[in-house]
Amino acid sequence: MANFIPASAPVLTADWQQCPDAHMILFCGKDILLRRESDDRCSFPTPKAAQLSGEALLVGHRENIPCFAAETENIPENVDPIPLRSAVALLPEEDFFAACRAKELLHWRKQHQFCGRCGTPLAEPESDAALICPVCNEYYYPQIAPAVIVAIIRGDQILLAHNKRFQGKIHGLIAGFVEAGESVEQAIHREIREETGITVKNLRYFSSQCWPFPNSLMLGYYAEYESGEATPDGDELETVGWFTADALPEIPPHGSIARKLIDHWRGEA
Repeated sequence: MANFIPASAPVLTADWQQCPDAHMILFCGKDILLRRESDDRCSFPTPKAAQLSGEALLVGHRENIPCFAAETENIPENVDPIPLRSAVALLPEEDFFAACRAKELLHWRKQHQFCGRCGTPLAEPESDAALICPVCNEYYYPQIAPAVIVAIIRGDQILLAHNKRFQGKIHGLIAGFVEAGESVEQAIHREIREETGITVKNLRYFSSQCWPFPNSLMLGYYAEYESGEATPDGDELETVGWFTADALPEIPPHGSIARKLIDHWRGEA
């Protein structure tokens, strides 16, 4: 798999027009525009297929080939609009990483066009990922919202929940944002207590994943059940339950950190 190397200083440029082999990471609303290689595999379109005009954001390189990102209102021929959440199962891991970075940077730039102190339009520094105010010299960096997602284990069972926001009957893991002043560990205990009423112990870090909706960083953990009866909060969660590895309900798609946590546990269960 070709590694994606993020650009240290993402810049808006028209250079993509001179790079026929460039990877174009295009978004139309909430969808990413991809070339369908097969039923379960997609890729980024080339500049010719993208039919873009104007500037695009250089977000990084893959095998020395530049990756540019842009938003468009037009869907070119031979390119499919696919919800970015669904693309996690259709793109190679490094390509999804590139798409996440592109989506987050485009969203952040759209939301941060002016200095919050003096109102001056922000400019691009020559060698940084930030935007800078040319008047008060204030730097603005891309924002990241850390969130925890936890696989809670009780013997040979895992706790799964159906969130009201989930499509269909998908059951996932307990998750939530880290609040101001909290450590990651404190956030885990609070979220689990608030949403299910149980307590846990023996937290174990697993891995992390960028989740650009719009700017989350998911921190995946395992935890052991300690005490209490699992009960949905009725606000975010509709149902919660304990499941064995051979009797799981519908679970999140491949590529998501929730699925990785569940699959890794199934391999150990």
